[in-house]
Amino acid sequence: MIFAAVSAPQWTTALVFLILGCIIGSFLNVCIWRLPRGLSISKPSHSFCPHCEAPIRWHDNIPLLSFALLGGKCRRCRGAISWRYPLVEGLTGVLFAAAYLAHPAAPIGTVIIMALLIALLIVASAIDMEFLIIPDEISLFGLLGGLAAGFMLPELHVGEASHHTFASLTGLWHLDGLLGSGVGAAVGGGLTLVTAVFGSIIFRREAMGIGDAKLMAMVGAFMGWKVAVIGFFVAPLFGLLYGVPLLLLKDEHVMPYGPFLSSASVLVIIFRGAACGFFQQYIDIVRSLFSG
Repeated sequence: MIFAAVSAPQWTTALVFLILGCIIGSFLNVCIWRLPRGLSISKPSHSFCPHCEAPIRWHDNIPLLSFALLGGKCRRCRGAISWRYPLVEGLTGVLFAAAYLAHPAAPIGTVIIMALLIALLIVASAIDMEFLIIPDEISLFGLLGGLAAGFMLPELHVGEASHHTFASLTGLWHLDGLLGSGVGAAVGGGLTLVTAVFGSIIFRREAMGIGDAKLMAMVGAFMGWKVAVIGFFVAPLFGLLYGVPLLLLKDEHVMPYGPFLSSASVLVIIFRGAACGFFQQYIDIVRSLFSG
C-alpha cells in the first residue's frame, strides 16, 4: 500500500515538503491574482490587499496562520480575503508532501519536478476556473521547463519502469531523456488537440480550448506520455462529479476543463507507479492480441 513503508526520517522529509509547499502556495496565490490581470509577478515585490492595495506586512503573510489570526480580513481596510488563499496554500503543502510520500525512494530531483508540475497545475486550474483561460506563461513556460527537465533528469523518461517511455533509444542518456520528454509533449498535446477538434465538429461548439492542449503537452513533457494519456482519460470522471450537479442545480453549460485535466494529472502523478503499471498491462494485452 502507498505510504505503508515510510520511515520516520522520511516522514520528517515529508513535513519539510509540507511546509515548503505552504510557503510556495503563498507565491502561487500571487501568480493566480496577477497573471490573468496582466500584472507583473515580481513588481511590486510585496503582496498587497486586493481591496485597498495596502502592502501586506510579513507577519500578516504567513501561510495559513495569518489568515486565521486576521479572521480572513485585511488588517487595514477589513475587506474580506478570499478563502482561495489558504486553500491554495494548504493544498500545495499537502500535495507536495503526498508526492514525496508516494515516492520516498525516488531521486529527490524527481520529487522536486513532480512538485513543480503540481504547482503549475494548481495555478492553471485556479485561473481557468475564474477567467476560463490558461495563461501561456504557465503552459508554455511549463512545456519548456518539462523539456529541460527531461534533458537534465533523463530518469524521468528513460528506464525499465512502467512509467518510462523507453529503456534506450540513441544510447545517449541525456538526449534520450529529451526525446522522451518530446514524445510526452507531442502525445499529451496532440491527443487533447485532436479530441478538441473532433469535439467541436460533432457538438458544433468548442469542446476544449487550445490552452487545454498546451496544458497536457506540459504534463507529458514533465512526466511522460503515459501519465498524460491516463490523466486525459481520467479527467472526464472529475468533470462528471463537478459538472452534473452544476448542470442540475444551476443549468450551467459553460465550465472550464483545465481543472479536471489538472486534477486527474495530479492524481496520476501521485499514484504513478500503480496507474502506469495497470496501463502497461493493458498495452501488453492489446499488443499480444494484434501480434497473435
